[in-house]
Amino acid sequence: MRWSGSWEHPWCCTQVLHFEGVPTQHPRVSVTLTPQLQDARERLRRRGVNASVGELALAGARELLAQADARDADDKRRRELRKRLTARLRSGDAVDPDAARDVRETGWTRA
Repeated sequence: MRWSGSWEHPWCCTQVLHFEGVPTQHPRVSVTLTPQLQDARERLRRRGVNASVGELALAGARELLAQADARDADDKRRRELRKRLTARLRSGDAVDPDAARDVRETGWTRA
């Protein structure tokens, strides 16, 4: 269809040109430059880092993944410690009965 010099077409409700092809196979997203994001970009620019919004998003995603990985590792460590404690309690090796009796009778003192 040829452009007639007018934006008023029955099939168009905006003054935006729409093209069938885009130069990428990846989905596009729009990002709002919130005050926090704009502030971060400006602070980076003042330090000589001219990061695109895409680079900021990727860096942020990597940081969030690192935090999630650390949380997962901590959860796994805690699970393992709970399993070890449970096994020791069930086997009776977790508590020294003589030491427990001594603490009960004399109280907890520092050596």
